[in-house]
Amino acid sequence: MARINYDTKQKLISLAGTCFWYWNSYYTFLGSCGVPKRLLDKYPRDSFNKYDVMRNILSDLEDQDNEDAINSIVSNFYRMKSAADNDVPDPRKAKELLREFRESVGNDPIEKELEKRKRDEHRKKYEENAESYRSARAKLQKLNTEFLSLHIAEDLTPQQRGFKLESLFCDLLELNELEYKRPFRTPTEQIDGHLKFEKFDYLLETKWEKGPIKQDSLSIFDGKIRGKAQSTRGLFIAANGFDQNAVAKFSGDSPRIILMTGEDLALAFGDRIDLKDGLKAKVDAIVRYGNIHLPFRDVGT
Repeated sequence: MARINYDTKQKLISLAGTCFWYWNSYYTFLGSCGVPKRLLDKYPRDSFNKYDVMRNILSDLEDQDNEDAINSIVSNFYRMKSAADNDVPDPRKAKELLREFRESVGNDPIEKELEKRKRDEHRKKYEENAESYRSARAKLQKLNTEFLSLHIAEDLTPQQRGFKLESLFCDLLELNELEYKRPFRTPTEQIDGHLKFEKFDYLLETKWEKGPIKQDSLSIFDGKIRGKAQSTRGLFIAANGFDQNAVAKFSGDSPRIILMTGEDLALAFGDRIDLKDGLKAKVDAIVRYGNIHLPFRDVGT
């Protein structure tokens, strides 16, 4: 239950009779503090003086546990520098009582409450962010475990590994809150996925071959890309890397394919590099230098 200490209550009662001369301004003040109209009607001016009205209303607010209205009354008196009405009998006394009241209270209770709520909100956001971070870390660790298990699974064909890698990469995109679409078919071809990154569209290709990807695979994928809008690029993911001659063939001459290897994925799944940072570095490398194969391990070096 909301309670006002005795000294503060007595000062509020004294201020009520000293700072107000007109009943209209007095009731308006109380109403602006959040005192319900039914309480104001309960204590009419022809039956009570201003001191009694304040005393009774404070008691009622305490009984109703209306801490907001109590704090508002205290705060509004705290902010007053002089009597509310110019015609009060002793304006000097009103000003002195207000000064003593401010010194007694120490701080504006509403400002204090706002600061407390702000701290509580910051604490809540911190706790939410911390929980979100822990959850994301746990999900990433799970994805990393599944990624590592693909390397040692003996009952999977290269194609099956590729399908599972494709799914894991989509999960990684989702975890990083990147806009993507899982594998889909067009009337003429199969697309392993679609990623929207920094205003560009990327078609995805994911393969897990026994050796490096050769030029013919890149040629087929490049054909898919060049059959789309000029703003479309490609992201080719190969668990065991790419043949260097194939990389050289598709570098430099208006390249539109970015390459990602199993080593890159190991760093991303292992939380050694942020996926967004890695992708930004790869995009920068292809835009500035025509380099389609910047390893994640070289980012930041």
